[in-house]
Amino acid sequence: MNLHIHPSSEWHAMQDTFYRKHRIYQMQWAELDLQKFRVAASSFGGPIALLRDDRQLLEAGAGPLLDSDIRIYSSSGRLIGKVEYEGLHIAAFSWNAREQLVCVQEDGNVRVISLDDSQRHRKHNDRSQVESFSLGTEARERRIIDVRFWDQGLVAMTADYRLIYVNDIGEPKPRMLADAHITEMPRAWTVVPPHLTLSHHVEVLVASGQTIVTVDAAGVQDQLLEQGPYTCISVSPNGRLVALCSELNRIQVVSMDFQRSFSEYSHDIPGDDALNIAWCGSDAAVASFPTQAVLIGPFGDTLSFPHESPVHLVQELDGVRMFNAMEHSFLSKVGSDSMNVFQIGSTAPAALLYDALDSMRSHSARADEIVRSIGDDMTQAVDACIAAAGVEPLVEYQQSLLRAASLGKSFLAMYNGDKLVDMCRQLRVINALTAYDVGLPVSLMQFQSLPFEDWVQRLLSRNHHQLALRICRYLDQPVDQVYIHWACAKIHASTTLDDDALYRVLRARFEQLQPNGVSSYVDIAEVANACGYQRLAIRLLQHEPRASNQVPLLISMGQDEAAMAAAIRSSDADLVYFVIFHLFKALPLGEFFQTISRSRVASQLFEKYCTDQGAPVLEDYYYQEDAFAKSARLIIKDNLAERDVGKLIANLKVALKILHNDKAAATEARAVDSQISLLQAQHQLERETPGHTFVGLPLNQTLAQCLVLGNYSRAGKLRTEFKVPERRYYWIKLRALVQRRDWVELARLANAKKSPIGYRPFVDECILALQYQEAAKYITRCESPTERAQLYLKIGFYHEAVFAASQARDIDLLRQIHAAAQDPTLQHDISQMIDQMSAHG
Repeated sequence: MNLHIHPSSEWHAMQDTFYRKHRIYQMQWAELDLQKFRVAASSFGGPIALLRDDRQLLEAGAGPLLDSDIRIYSSSGRLIGKVEYEGLHIAAFSWNAREQLVCVQEDGNVRVISLDDSQRHRKHNDRSQVESFSLGTEARERRIIDVRFWDQGLVAMTADYRLIYVNDIGEPKPRMLADAHITEMPRAWTVVPPHLTLSHHVEVLVASGQTIVTVDAAGVQDQLLEQGPYTCISVSPNGRLVALCSELNRIQVVSMDFQRSFSEYSHDIPGDDALNIAWCGSDAAVASFPTQAVLIGPFGDTLSFPHESPVHLVQELDGVRMFNAMEHSFLSKVGSDSMNVFQIGSTAPAALLYDALDSMRSHSARADEIVRSIGDDMTQAVDACIAAAGVEPLVEYQQSLLRAASLGKSFLAMYNGDKLVDMCRQLRVINALTAYDVGLPVSLMQFQSLPFEDWVQRLLSRNHHQLALRICRYLDQPVDQVYIHWACAKIHASTTLDDDALYRVLRARFEQLQPNGVSSYVDIAEVANACGYQRLAIRLLQHEPRASNQVPLLISMGQDEAAMAAAIRSSDADLVYFVIFHLFKALPLGEFFQTISRSRVASQLFEKYCTDQGAPVLEDYYYQEDAFAKSARLIIKDNLAERDVGKLIANLKVALKILHNDKAAATEARAVDSQISLLQAQHQLERETPGHTFVGLPLNQTLAQCLVLGNYSRAGKLRTEFKVPERRYYWIKLRALVQRRDWVELARLANAKKSPIGYRPFVDECILALQYQEAAKYITRCESPTERAQLYLKIGFYHEAVFAASQARDIDLLRQIHAAAQDPTLQHDISQMIDQMSAHG
């Protein structure tokens, strides 16, 4: 093969383990003196932020880069953004897991800046809207002097050496840690993130005097060390080990409980003090010195890597990135698969397969001999070549290893080739990310540890839309995220296009890239509105399929009527209520009434809500809308529980007056008028008959109550006044007289004229009152002989029943009477009647 650099040439042996230091980039930035800057580098190959170190004195005219701006570079040294930071002195800044720059000011205010914000500011030269929060009153009063960060949170130190922590920057809730009673600025301190502690709460290791103290929210624990003071502290990625560097440059690796020491290293170069410590994996630490970086192995063995200038260390999952003004390198442990393939003299199956590929390219017959010698180990050889390709940084060797794996696979009948295909696809994406113009140097382990959407977002935040789109299509992933971000960036960058022109550009691109357009337009519309393209935002929102996203943005844009229309089209009552409540708060009451009255659905829902909640504003709404009938009904409903008759009558008169304004409510007006008259009569009855309640009773019960009390004349007047039908009045009076046991008046009622309800009701009511003699008086007035016989039988008047049944010539009824009667003589007479009727059939 024509590969001029063998991978093992970059290996460095430490006993039986190898470490590889590979140069990723020759830095593209101008020759900067990084010692004049405060530096923050993000993990996962992320960006590098530079801020002039204002604690150093500089010569006048030292250069255009030595200003107060925060400049953001890619890992390859290409400028990708700038933040013109205005405010108090920045105590510390770092990147979080979402590639947001977290800046903590001395007054305790925290600003979270995304890459998008920095690029828009660079292009437009305007202030970016960034997230911010405060660490609280204690931070503001005591002043922040230093901060330590982890992926999700931070711990800040105040000027009196108290510690304030935030577990989640996305939902900041600042809290104080216990008071460690520190009296001077610690030489070193670091954070143990919650996911690495047994308590699952944040802990802080602080170098205090000759020892180290552990501080958490519950208390302080002295680790009782004597080798201090310490200038550097670093916790391993798995939280099991701690690397300590003393003032004498003596580095120790100890257990997390500080009870066991695993390795030690003494750096004896005078004036070459340790600058920082990071971990290469979980069992080796890297210490940065002004002239070199030293790798300290698990058993005290070391490797030195000289540098012309100090390097900054960035801890990764599988190694350490090291960069200075000149170059950017990656130090990592060489895996067993790579050793099997590339180690000098290796006879592992993977090495043999790799040699077979070399022989085959040289058209040597030895290739067949090598393949045959691998034999049953071919599957192991193919897997090792694939795995070695995944960790190989050089593209040429990646290709060779994958070709070797493909060669070996061709000799296997049952091998699943998906592993090889997946590795090819992933390496192609990783190599695209690592390119100089992108500057995202990631390993396979790093790439697989984050969701694919995060990598797409990192490309988009750098405005690599074309690359993100190609990668999404290559890996058959959704592309909506790319389209939406591109559209937002296009709107931000447009300075000459008007709303209509921008809309045509966006729609043309959406139709070209995806015929159905993007799945959601609300984010694009929000950006358009924020940039002053309100008409564009409104037109984009017309394509938004989810009203729950569409409506809030329309409201924020002041498009209340459009928001109401969208909410009604969604058939979501909660969404309509959302718009109604917004309008109620935002508009004067009269204008609010006019707005909702233009929509039948909105007005009905508003009325329902006010009715259910008893809101008094509904009365004002009916008044403005001239809804006389509804306004009157509301008054009536509100007075249903009123016990003061005077107030009740007065309010009903108000309702009646309102109803008179509505010609369509004539029937309701008559009903209210009758109710007022009834209430007045009932009130008069209560004064005339103390101890009895009339107010609130229906008309029928009022009549019945009068009749039961014997007030027949008043009942008659009420009947006449309210035009009670005769049949209904007869029923009411009949039942009241039976209840009163006024049989004389009952007879007078029956004899006054022919009863409009007949006489059967008289009989039934007397029977229900167990007054059989009274019932018998009215049975004779029933016209049907059969009916008379049945009624006589019901009250036990058997002789009368026999007589009526014989008149009706009803043999079945006579048999019933025969069965019920206990008189033998009567039974004999009934039998004879039955025989005679049967004979004359």
